[in-house]
Amino acid sequence: MKRIQLSDEHWIGEGKKERWIGEGEPPLIIAEIGNNHNGDIQIAFDLMEKAKDVGADAVKFQVKDIELAFDKELLDKAYSGPNSFGETYRDHKLALEFSEDQMKQIYQFAKKIDIICFATPFDVNSVDMLERLGNSIYKISSFHVTDLNLIEKIAKTKKPILMSTGMSSLEEIENAVNLIRKYSDKLALFQCTSSYPTSNEDVNLRVIPALNSKFDCPVGYSGHERGTSISVASVTMNACMIERHFTLDRTMKGPDHASSLEPAGLKLLVERVNKVFIALGSDEKSVLDSELNNRKKFRGY
Repeated sequence: MKRIQLSDEHWIGEGKKERWIGEGEPPLIIAEIGNNHNGDIQIAFDLMEKAKDVGADAVKFQVKDIELAFDKELLDKAYSGPNSFGETYRDHKLALEFSEDQMKQIYQFAKKIDIICFATPFDVNSVDMLERLGNSIYKISSFHVTDLNLIEKIAKTKKPILMSTGMSSLEEIENAVNLIRKYSDKLALFQCTSSYPTSNEDVNLRVIPALNSKFDCPVGYSGHERGTSISVASVTMNACMIERHFTLDRTMKGPDHASSLEPAGLKLLVERVNKVFIALGSDEKSVLDSELNNRKKFRGY
């Protein structure tokens, strides 16, 4: 499996020169904050600190120019319910969006606490904003796999790209990959199923090595299932990254909290992923030093 290098000190952290993902490297654990900050920058800071405390490698946000990212007809629709932050869908989305100045504060805070921070842009204007902020890695969501204009805009930055593949055919993924590779080979994919929560039978972890073989790039797992077991199991399929939605409290108001991991769950995920990665070890069968005493005791040599 190929490796790609993530080496910009702006988001890798003080004193760290590089981070690789791929063959032989421990999985990159990404806490997807998304909209779980509920439009409150202090909640965002708290989420970032908690992610750092429990051992996550990175936090990820979403950035949108609402009028460009969504159809006007959708934005004008009434939007009510227990997880709504406004009377219309426009009001709801605007309430959950940070300004450029607030995003600047988020990147500065990430550098202060030494955690990788990057974002998913939903439109070309948001790519421009992230470039102004010095964003050094891009996530393409499953929703945007067929948005070739946005993908080309991101690819032209020549920054590392991580792309999810939910609700996408192999042909659609291939079209996006080919476009990205016109500009850069710094690409990794996620196996992802865009259903919430994802049922066990729809996870399809075997797609991870299949995508790796097809596209010769690192492949991770972006999960929407309940619990941590399946995400941990993805390591045995050579998942090089694991991304999970992250919240302070699953009972908070908002569309994504209920299907997210809380700090205790993320901590458990980090611990189990690291344990399984170490346990995978080598594919070479040999007599180990830890076996020598018993070998001598039971076999006499």
